[in-house]
Amino acid sequence: ADLTDAARRIAAPTLCIVGDQDGSTPPDLVRSLAGLIPGARFEVIRDAAHIPCIEQPEALVTLIRDFVASLPEGKSAHG
Repeated sequence: ADLTDAARRIAAPTLCIVGDQDGSTPPDLVRSLAGLIPGARFEVIRDAAHIPCIEQPEALVTLIRDFVASLPEGKSAHG
């Protein structure tokens, strides 16, 4: 399915994260997705493949915390 148009309509704050060694969803693919989503942030976790939450949990948590902290009040997905 081509979800290009759907991605362009995402209005929620978006953080796209990928492991630098991910062979299933390579960094260039995730970067392209982030480029479709207005205002999306793209981050790469070093020394991680497809499951950064297991391979580099501290790095993932740091990225998510920083992203959430950067959101204007009332702009979170549940805000």
